[in-house]
Amino acid sequence: MTLRRATRAELALLLLLALPFGASAAGLTGTEMRGKRIYTEGKGRGKITAFLPAAGIRAPGSGFPCVNCHLAGGAGQSEGGVRSADITWFTLTKEYGGPRPSGRTHPPYTYESVRKAVTGGVDPAGNALASAHPRYGMDSEDLDDLLAYMKVMASEPVPGVTDDAVRVGILLPATGPLAEAAGEVRALLSGYAAEANARGGVYSRRLEMVGIPFDPSTPGAALAAARTAVESEGVLCFLANIGIPTNGDAARFLATERVPVFVPLLSAPEGGYGADRYTFHVLASIKDQARVMVDFLVESTKGTANRIGILYAKDASGEKGAEGARDQAEKRGLRVGSDLSFVPGAFDVPEAARRMGGGRVDAVLYFGGPPEALAFARGASGEEGGAPFLAPATMVGDALRAAPPGFLRRVYLAAPLAPPDEGTAEMGEFRRIREKYSVGGRHRSFQLLAYAGAVLLEEGLRRSGKGVTREKLVGAVGNVWKLQTGVTPPLTYNANR
Repeated sequence: MTLRRATRAELALLLLLALPFGASAAGLTGTEMRGKRIYTEGKGRGKITAFLPAAGIRAPGSGFPCVNCHLAGGAGQSEGGVRSADITWFTLTKEYGGPRPSGRTHPPYTYESVRKAVTGGVDPAGNALASAHPRYGMDSEDLDDLLAYMKVMASEPVPGVTDDAVRVGILLPATGPLAEAAGEVRALLSGYAAEANARGGVYSRRLEMVGIPFDPSTPGAALAAARTAVESEGVLCFLANIGIPTNGDAARFLATERVPVFVPLLSAPEGGYGADRYTFHVLASIKDQARVMVDFLVESTKGTANRIGILYAKDASGEKGAEGARDQAEKRGLRVGSDLSFVPGAFDVPEAARRMGGGRVDAVLYFGGPPEALAFARGASGEEGGAPFLAPATMVGDALRAAPPGFLRRVYLAAPLAPPDEGTAEMGEFRRIREKYSVGGRHRSFQLLAYAGAVLLEEGLRRSGKGVTREKLVGAVGNVWKLQTGVTPPLTYNANR
């Protein structure tokens, strides 16, 4: 991550592409669909409970659905040093000459022994399953539904994948300040897909970038667009979603539905262990950027800036930014001279200018949206020798292009990515695609991010193999190590993302 002085010409936004959108049928019977709901949501026609032997508690089944541990498709996962079993019907009913993949030795499961494992927590040999495995209470008809789905879940049609295509969704605002950038990124990713398809695609499947527009001025429009795409099973995953807050309804919906999202073009409020495993960010989190802003301030002022002002929005990104600034200020021996929050859309400019001016602070660290940033710039511009203003570029966007020149001279923006090496082969390919497909040049920063996301997605699809599923794709990308995109630093992902 780098910080640099902002100029009036700097500060771009983003966005993406629009191609035909279609749906595919899941192909499940009514019984299997009911079983899938039990598997993924813990809800059936009757009451479902989950008894946890290790904790000695009984809870609603909706709090412990099978998918949480065994994942979609039933292949299982490693988490916290514990490996959940592969419960695909083929594996459960397969004959083994020795220990099974779980390390246990017992006969193959039958329909009846699977029922006993679900409700009684015992394997076919009568051995108790691990204490972390819930013992479920449910009606016989719900249990039959669950097993009907378990028999077919490994071969369930994969959303967005056909014999000859993989469809990738892109949520994009159809109107508003991001519309121009959307055209540029749309052209870039369309070009990337065309070039990949000319090389034979991925396992003979062509990449189809599916633009999913929404009206950003309509509340809930992004969520509705995401829901329609997911419920129609029209896309495998999403790439470079634009204008979608990382803590907003649409992003939370995609995470809940376990739909992979690659390189959303906004910074997450916070990263690290426990973050959504289905979303792969490239940009540093707002909290991490806040820490770097404090470090930059200390090092660039050589200790003369001792009091910071924190001005932040009352939302997830603003609050995490403020939290990171406070934590790092304490570590670096700085004092918070003024700490002021505001409700987005109800910003008291005179009060903010008063609290952050008059020599009360040596620097202002800002974590809020573009309109309030510009309003503060205009409200505080009359103060001679005002305090430096530091903010994440991903939060303020291009709003400060219109800031008064006197204020702009003391603005510093945290850029979560350093400029790429123009001499790499990958950058050459990026420039070639831009020229060939007449991509504009005003929003280059977001083009680079979208390009990196496309490289990451293609790598993940190749690693997933011909039988790609959402879980295989997440697992494949989750093991990427120092992937060279040429337009970003090498990308590495693990359980902590």
